[in-house]
Amino acid sequence: MNKNEYLSALDSVLREMNVQDRADILAEYAEHFLRKAADGYSEEEIASRLASPKEIAQQFDELLHEKSEYERKDRFTSRIAKTIGIIFLDVISAPIYLMLWAWVIMLGGASIAFLGSGILTAIGIQSFTSSGIVLIPYMPLICRLLLSVAVLSLAVLCAIGAEYCRLYVIKLGRKYVRWHKNVFSKKGYALPSLPINPQLCPNKRRKMRNISLVTLVVFAVSFIAGLGSMMIASGSFEPWHIWEWFM
Repeated sequence: MNKNEYLSALDSVLREMNVQDRADILAEYAEHFLRKAADGYSEEEIASRLASPKEIAQQFDELLHEKSEYERKDRFTSRIAKTIGIIFLDVISAPIYLMLWAWVIMLGGASIAFLGSGILTAIGIQSFTSSGIVLIPYMPLICRLLLSVAVLSLAVLCAIGAEYCRLYVIKLGRKYVRWHKNVFSKKGYALPSLPINPQLCPNKRRKMRNISLVTLVVFAVSFIAGLGSMMIASGSFEPWHIWEWFM
């Protein structure tokens, strides 16, 4: 069963049961097919992992969710328990979520720092801290250029890592919000869960992967070549001592 067949069958059963919000329900499941297709699943695989259209329609059928007075009271008690549990979970989850955003900001900051360091290293500008510690020391031209390429490669890798982590944290937040909505749903049904991984289009995913691999190779080659050129230029396996970087 492909996407159109599944949605058509679901629409038919929803109509038979006179379920309200039929358009919203079909839109949610159509979006679910799109998200899973972006992960590489075929329409047939996606449909096979979902419940049958009849089973889904039954949970939306208002007639199947009529409650007695006792059941309504029990549901109210259950709702209070859920609320307390969710609040407790939110108190724990909020700092963790903020820490994930802090990690994204840190990667972005590292990318900017590596970019600046790489440019300064290539130009040959020496930099010191207020206490006199060398940040960007003296190096011969060829060594400086090779190491600047390695540092700029790190800037690119950090930028890609920051972007992917940003998308992941956003997706995680949306999934958590969707879970909240399902837990506190007053309509008696649950919307399909959202994927936790970022949904990148195949072209963007391929570009990010290729750039990451090429940049990683450039970093490894330029770093090894730069370190080797420093040893040759200084005539020592510890060129930082020869050039008195830490004096």
